[in-house]
Amino acid sequence: MARLKVLLLVLLFSSASLLAVSYQQIETEYTRIIFEEEDVAYARHVSVFADEVFEQLTSFLSHTPAAKVPVIVTSNTAWANGYYINFPSAVYLYVTSPEDRFLGSRTQDWLKSLFIHELTHYIHLTAPVGPAKFLRFLGPGVTAMSTVFMPGWWIEGITTYAETAFAANGGRGDSLPFARIYQTSLAEDSMWSLSQGAYNGPFHPSNRIYVTGYLMIDYLIRHYGPSAFADINRRFAAFPFFGLSPAYKKVTGHSANEVFSLSLHEVDDVDTSSDNLFSEPMAGDRFLPVSTSIGLIGYVQSPYKGRALYRYLPDGSAERLMDLSIDGGSSISFGTDKAVFSSLWADTNDPSSLAMAAVSYSDLYLLDLATLKAKRLTKAQRLVQPAISGDGSRIVASRINGSFYDLVELDIDTLETTTLATDERTSFFEPSLNANGTRLVYLSLKDGNSSLYLLEEGKEPLLLVGPTADELRSPSFADDESILFVKELELYSLNLETGNIQLVHTDGVGVYNAHVQEDELFYETYTPQGVAVRKVERSPKSEGQVTLRPPLETAPLAKSNSYQVTPYYDSLQFNLALPFPFVEANQFQPGVWFHTTSLLRRHSLIGSVGWSIRKAKLVTDVTYQYDGSTYAIALGLALNQYISENKPYRSNAYAAAVVPLFSRTGYSHFQTLSIKPQISLVWDPTGITTTGSTVLGYTLQKRNSRTMDFFGTSGFTASGGAMLQSGVNAPILFGSVGIQVRLFESSAMVRFVGDAIGTSSAYIGNNFALFSFAPLQQGNGKLRLSASLRLPLGLFDAPIPYGGMTGAGLELTAQSAWYLNTGSLTWEGAWAAGARLTMNLVLGGPSIAFRPFTQVAYLFGPGLWQFTLGLDGQSLFERFSLS
Repeated sequence: MARLKVLLLVLLFSSASLLAVSYQQIETEYTRIIFEEEDVAYARHVSVFADEVFEQLTSFLSHTPAAKVPVIVTSNTAWANGYYINFPSAVYLYVTSPEDRFLGSRTQDWLKSLFIHELTHYIHLTAPVGPAKFLRFLGPGVTAMSTVFMPGWWIEGITTYAETAFAANGGRGDSLPFARIYQTSLAEDSMWSLSQGAYNGPFHPSNRIYVTGYLMIDYLIRHYGPSAFADINRRFAAFPFFGLSPAYKKVTGHSANEVFSLSLHEVDDVDTSSDNLFSEPMAGDRFLPVSTSIGLIGYVQSPYKGRALYRYLPDGSAERLMDLSIDGGSSISFGTDKAVFSSLWADTNDPSSLAMAAVSYSDLYLLDLATLKAKRLTKAQRLVQPAISGDGSRIVASRINGSFYDLVELDIDTLETTTLATDERTSFFEPSLNANGTRLVYLSLKDGNSSLYLLEEGKEPLLLVGPTADELRSPSFADDESILFVKELELYSLNLETGNIQLVHTDGVGVYNAHVQEDELFYETYTPQGVAVRKVERSPKSEGQVTLRPPLETAPLAKSNSYQVTPYYDSLQFNLALPFPFVEANQFQPGVWFHTTSLLRRHSLIGSVGWSIRKAKLVTDVTYQYDGSTYAIALGLALNQYISENKPYRSNAYAAAVVPLFSRTGYSHFQTLSIKPQISLVWDPTGITTTGSTVLGYTLQKRNSRTMDFFGTSGFTASGGAMLQSGVNAPILFGSVGIQVRLFESSAMVRFVGDAIGTSSAYIGNNFALFSFAPLQQGNGKLRLSASLRLPLGLFDAPIPYGGMTGAGLELTAQSAWYLNTGSLTWEGAWAAGARLTMNLVLGGPSIAFRPFTQVAYLFGPGLWQFTLGLDGQSLFERFSLS
């Protein structure tokens, strides 16, 4: 037994050095920047401004972290994001900048703005305020205790304010589309409450906590000074259970709700109207329709209907053509007979994938509009905002290049890409081709300035508009001789022959994108329910010189420093330890629960250690996990677990692994195949039992999910394996097959599951019980069949303490079983039915979703009842009626 323990410890500590040989680090005065070797240029770029930003924000927030801030930089993603995470606290930066420019077009340095946002989180949420100030001996993770009680707007409000106030230009506070979110909602009497601003609900806007937070924090600091935030935060953390209002009242003299109302009184008015709305109003986004050979086609994304292509009929109705899960209207472009779209996907099995930053791609597909069949054009590329000419002869797209975007062309025959435009620290966005593909217009964004260019074959790019600090958007061809483009949410037309610019259309809320269809103008605008389309007659309003804001001054690039690059090893870090007394023979015994993880989330060691005073024994229950992307391992050790007075103490250890064998993601579904071997040992004074098993699992999952799909989308799963146990001559074979299908076009699902187990040397009837009822038969083999009707009960936006309820679902299930014994098949003699009611709750601050449920089941025949309460599918309390 001593050898076994030594072996487990060797496996544990040797695996801790398996990763991070490819990772490196740069240490500045206040930060530790961690990166893969190919990302050294981005790490050095962050190091140029890291300490300056640190000093600005620590002064602003009145807290200076004692340890260096870990900053993980990765360029392996096809979308923009960043994180502050705790356990242990760290900042993650995705090098890829947002193609939709959600920080505004005047953002001059994406990585700096992102770093400001995430470092603000770090400084704010690691401040030792409230009880955490006196409990730091429990570990650095104790500062997270008040986060649970924080509303999402408080956490994201200060970061959204900081990204605007501390960057040279840009940030959401400097973005007109961002302002339109709250301006329009207020104008149409659709503003959400402050309680609803504590969490992101199922409806538009999806960034509600950022909008609410910016309004609250911007008002607070403008009226009560920069120190007001830190003062409120300190008072709140001292006693967080009643929310932020008491602290707001102490500092401002107003409750939080009153401050929210005051901030809304300062919002600029906008003129809104429901006139000329194309198609019926809806919750979600309706993007520009385009005339094609099969009719007027447009892309729609709705929380109730999901993401799909629709054809609009002359009578005003819309016909659903096909499900298509892509990232909004800019991800698809229509020609006459074909369309091209980009589809995002993540390769979580790539060796460089991290738990918080999976390697991801965006590939192009060519869609035949006559057959609605799509053909993949690229593999493992990062291409976004595709455009196809009307005749289908040319395809162009923007390609991610670090924090910037190149302009490329894809040869439809050879599928090779050619670079059309690339420039240092410049992004080329929103390309658009004319009908025969001879002309191409696109936007250039550099140093916060926008420019509009024309490119013709064999010619140099021609500057049409700019550079300007005005935000330019959505260029397109009205015809071969004129171009539509948006400037500061107003629509203009530029004649390519004369150079004249006309103001085409204005909207009280704004024009975001536009197309001309014969003599009609279709354009996208914003409503409180999402993006909408309006249709008006094309009639230019004015002609002449257009006033452009002068370009922003180009900030001089700071010289890169000569910080030394050293290897980084992703070792475990202590996060938290809490008293954890355990019960043994109705007596409390002393114990400690602890939590350790590594910065890259490759390693974790979590568990409890205690001492049995009664028997003078060490009691442990610890689990170590390693996630290597291409495989994962887990090691567990539980020593001296108490069974009962009449039974000896029991110990067990196990080692398990998950090895992906196959993974493929398409635009409509993804599928995976993996193998999971495991070996476990259980020992007590009577002897040792060894068990080994292997499971092969396959999953096929549709990607056409909807917010309304409370129980997920359609899919198929199958698994099977064998288990061998010492003292048992024959293996135990087991398997499971499950299928879930959508009920017509609704979000209701029908699910069927078959579970089977068998062996030739033992009774296995206790496996696969009907719910949790004791089996009524026995046998060497068993088959259980389950059928479920899964009914979403709706999408909700109901505040609860510290968060909100966003959905609920009811699942009705029937089960029965059959046994194989001495060659004959025996029915269970009963069948069971159950109803499970589940709610989806969201904690506002940490944005953690959890699903409590209550279940009632009845066993027909014996007439037994079962009542269960649980969380996230796990039963926490069960009660049975007497037979």
